[in-house]
Amino acid sequence: MKQQVCLITGGSSGIGLMTALELAKQGNHVFIACRSELKSYQAIDYIQTQTNQGKVEFLPLDLASLESIRSCVDLFDQRQLPLNLLINNAGIFNQSGTTKEGFELIWGTNYLGHFLLTYLLLDKLKASEASQILFIASDLALWSKNLAWKLWIQKTSFNFLKLYADSKVCLLLLMRYLLQNDLNQTSVRINALHPGFVQSNISLSHRLSRVFHIGNSPQTISRNIIKFLTNPEYCLINGLFLNRNFQQIPLTNLAQNDNLAQELWQKSLFWTGLSNPISQTPTIYNQEDGIWGPYSLNLTETELQDIQKHIFTTVLPHSPIHVFYNSYQFIKKGDFGSLMLLLIQWYKRQFNMERHLDSPVILELCQNQYLLEKAREYLGESPFLWRSELWANYPAKQLIPLWHQDRYPQLLTKTGKTLHVYIALTEVNAGNGFQYLPEKYNPYCPVKMNDPFSGNPFFDVKEEVEKYALPVSLKPGEFIFFTDDLIHRSICNISGQVRLSLTLRLAESTVKVCGSYSSHLQSPILFL
Repeated sequence: MKQQVCLITGGSSGIGLMTALELAKQGNHVFIACRSELKSYQAIDYIQTQTNQGKVEFLPLDLASLESIRSCVDLFDQRQLPLNLLINNAGIFNQSGTTKEGFELIWGTNYLGHFLLTYLLLDKLKASEASQILFIASDLALWSKNLAWKLWIQKTSFNFLKLYADSKVCLLLLMRYLLQNDLNQTSVRINALHPGFVQSNISLSHRLSRVFHIGNSPQTISRNIIKFLTNPEYCLINGLFLNRNFQQIPLTNLAQNDNLAQELWQKSLFWTGLSNPISQTPTIYNQEDGIWGPYSLNLTETELQDIQKHIFTTVLPHSPIHVFYNSYQFIKKGDFGSLMLLLIQWYKRQFNMERHLDSPVILELCQNQYLLEKAREYLGESPFLWRSELWANYPAKQLIPLWHQDRYPQLLTKTGKTLHVYIALTEVNAGNGFQYLPEKYNPYCPVKMNDPFSGNPFFDVKEEVEKYALPVSLKPGEFIFFTDDLIHRSICNISGQVRLSLTLRLAESTVKVCGSYSSHLQSPILFL
């Protein structure tokens, strides 16, 4: 076998370690991509004591972090080597939590992490000689009768087996999509292998199986893998799901659904930040619907990056004022709504309300000449800013899921016009921003309840009306206006990227702020 460059995820233990060993014995250059540096170097030492052939190196990789995956690929690219063999082996079974970006941990690690890694290495694989991709899958993939999309954007549920099965059937759908599209008419071979029950560390039962000599040893499976990858007898097998004896496993209708594979591919690009849903033609919002724009703050990319960095590192993590003093004043005035908001921010360690009052960077945004010029067209020459909110919507989170209007009847004495400004500080798109209903649908949305503190109404919006909702898409540095009449809600962030925005509440000079509400005990700002 000609020396090949191989990358194995989870190569520090189990099947991954034994496969790395067998590949090194054949004189290959092997990269083991793992989360633990200590375990990886222990694995490399073990391999080197077993053979003097080949070369083994470590690449840091945490499949539960999209940032780590990109860093791993960058490190590999810096070596300027081909890639002949990618073995997506790593996986977890019954762990609980979320990935760094907020996706469900099992699915996010087993599927989404491997999706991004494979995507970023596709060009390298296509440019390399006799290259192959092998997914270590599971026959549990055949258990899935449908994809639980909503479960993938929240913490691991009690039914972790469903999530594990979904992660494995997603790998089969990914294989199917690649075979029919990106790898079609290329020499890259792609297959998936079910190793059976293996004596590994993936769960307690797997670890105990070694004691009772149940299941297949990693050594046996790894030798089978090497045989499949290197024996000319199997060189024409492509796009199949196989058991450890290389017999084809029949796929379910779900795993053969080409439309579903296409949908999963598109959403995976979106989740990992690889696709940009904002079209080249900007969306123009209709003032008759209570929303209009977009307009630009005319900031450079460097200026926007500096603002983003300042907000995340200096503004959001720190309270603008002394919390205990403010709490006392809120109790004294009976302003329990503002007190509750402050306590929630303190609990989350993210202070997003009224930041124009203490941040020169935010205040400068509020006073942007292009913004004020457009605002005065609606509010007259002397509008004032009475409230501001920073909104950091992290992946897999939804800030305000209820359909609502921003009327604030209990905070303002409304004797004039009010206006809301939504400023995109990062990209706002159909998977991380907010959606609204054109005003003609307002009569079909009865009020369900009112916010007890602000008085804002929340609406009961039926599915047949929701389908007419439109998403807001803005480039960084753009802003829109909307009125009290706009019925809207935030979108669950499935973009894989944090979305940062600033909302300003403006009003005509004739509008008064109620005495029961204070902007953190400081006066609103009048723009003259």
